[in-house]
Amino acid sequence: MANHQVYVIWKHPLVRDSLRQLLDHTNISWVGDASDFSIAVEEISRLHPDTILIEELEGETSTPAFLEIVEKFQWKLRVVGVSLNDNQLNIYQHEHQTVGHPEDLIRLIVQ
Repeated sequence: MANHQVYVIWKHPLVRDSLRQLLDHTNISWVGDASDFSIAVEEISRLHPDTILIEELEGETSTPAFLEIVEKFQWKLRVVGVSLNDNQLNIYQHEHQTVGHPEDLIRLIVQ
């Protein structure tokens, strides 16, 4: 099975650390994280992850950030917006999934 490289853009370090523990899986490699979007874009261009998890803030949409990332990088890339408010995942391929368990997030990345 393929090894999926994950990069996380999240404001709060506690959530980033929690996601790192949650995604401790044999088929997932944590390649980096940042709270600052411009730093994240620089690191993403250097690290070439195949999955990016990005925080969706209440009342805001991360669509402009999704578009900027997907347009900037030319390799196969999945961008997933994660909202802690309602356990929702918004995948840049116009999919929408509800996550109830940590395994749901892992399944999304390794599928």
